[in-house]
Amino acid sequence: MKPYTWDEIKEFLIKELKKTRHIMTFGTISSRDINKDVDTVITKKPASKSSEFYTEIHNLFDSLNNYLNKKYGGKLIRTSRFDQEEEIKIIANYDEDKDLVFQVMTYISLPQLRMHWLPNMIKGVNVETILKETYNTFIGDINDLFSEEFSKEGIYDACFLYMNDLDRINSNYSEQHLVLIMNKLFDYILRKLIKIKPFQAKNKKEIRKYFYKMCDILDKLNNEPK
Repeated sequence: MKPYTWDEIKEFLIKELKKTRHIMTFGTISSRDINKDVDTVITKKPASKSSEFYTEIHNLFDSLNNYLNKKYGGKLIRTSRFDQEEEIKIIANYDEDKDLVFQVMTYISLPQLRMHWLPNMIKGVNVETILKETYNTFIGDINDLFSEEFSKEGIYDACFLYMNDLDRINSNYSEQHLVLIMNKLFDYILRKLIKIKPFQAKNKKEIRKYFYKMCDILDKLNNEPK
């Protein structure tokens, strides 16, 4: 049993989310079991830069991690896929009595969300129906997910799926392990997919710097005439 409640965590997040400017919606979907994990979907305002969006996400979970640490001696562990969760918990030295696991799914467009979900869904199940029936937002209107602007697809939206699935910035990894994993992400997207020289971060500070720089590169490519 955790020393905190879900209502306490939710109240903290709502307070922090009021400070954000680039997150369109933030809410839970499926699991809200703090003794297992909390599944979250976070979407970007169409007019915002993706680097601004991800900065707010990282800062939000930094704040939650600091809150858990100071009040309960615990930490936040971010995961992104259910099939990676146990491995991430082991690497982050998960303490089941105090630590909190958030499975985080971040999206810059509705087509990207569909791209992420459809391969794992039973045939005939409708993404929009699932969202309308199970997505509980703390901020933002669920109808914004189906707006014309959020429904626009970028050529490089798929790259942001890799960024979501391999983002370990809020996973409480050691610096050595974090640098190793995130440099693999930079290499794959920049060298293999975009065909430019990849970044090589040396520490946690550079990881964030290069992560946001890669966001800006992808935004620029997505905004080029097709």
